[in-house]
Amino acid sequence: MDRIAELAGASKRTVYNHFGSKEALFQAVVARLLEESMALHQVAWDSNRSLEEQLIDFVRAKTLLSEDKSARCLTRVVLGVYIKQPDLLREVIARVAEDESILANWLREADRAGRLSVPDPELAAHMFGKMTAGVLFWPQLLEGQMDPDTRELLTHELVQTFLARYRSASG
Repeated sequence: MDRIAELAGASKRTVYNHFGSKEALFQAVVARLLEESMALHQVAWDSNRSLEEQLIDFVRAKTLLSEDKSARCLTRVVLGVYIKQPDLLREVIARVAEDESILANWLREADRAGRLSVPDPELAAHMFGKMTAGVLFWPQLLEGQMDPDTRELLTHELVQTFLARYRSASG
């Protein structure tokens, strides 16, 4: 709280008056991180754009926090708190499910348009999210930002792997 007050150019009392507690401040920080992340997840189905372009938009939205140095640092702090207090993780888990439902809806639209064949959109969205996290989010969060060429190569490989499973014969 002392460091936050110092960075804000305010007194510790002002920070406590505004947030009430360390826990409330922590929740506000997490909410802000999630809002920034979710703002980019609004990828609407567009039959005029390629499947690859649209799925790459989903990948970029999901990995945004791991690509920004200050967001990476803050995310690491948040993870440390979650390790010590796992009950605080519920909100983030709910947000991840919300992320997946946005992608599942997109997958349904692509399926209806005949571009994909997705028998279980929720499962496919879950798998896409796990693939993205495993290949791009976690490595960048833990090891630092990837070389842009490597990130692009991995992004395209991930999307092509996903499409190899779900692209319809006419898609």
